Amino acid sequence: MTAAFRPGPEAGVTLSDDGSSVYVAHLPGGPLVVLDGAAAVIWVEATTAPATGWVARVAELVGQPEDAIAADVTAFVADLSARRLLVPQTADEPDPRADTTS
Repeated sequence: MTAAFRPGPEAGVTLSDDGSSVYVAHLPGGPLVVLDGAAAVIWVEATTAPATGWVARVAELVGQPEDAIAADVTAFVADLSARRLLVPQTADEPDPRADTTS
């Protein structure tokens, strides 16, 4: 299964130990973007397989109806995509950072 999005080609990403924050930056020079709360939930669900239903998973995790948040989630992801921090993932294009040695 494939996620809906993956980090951009020059993006470095770190998740906090408790998973409540995501730190992402263009490498090597930044700037650093800190995502927490709902923003971190959106990042994690957008970049976690399966791609199908990821917005519904966000809605469930933040306790809101999907139709109430879908436009905001889409706009947020569009902003991250415009900054090349996220790029769409396709089934035939695996994330180059994925560990294929296991």
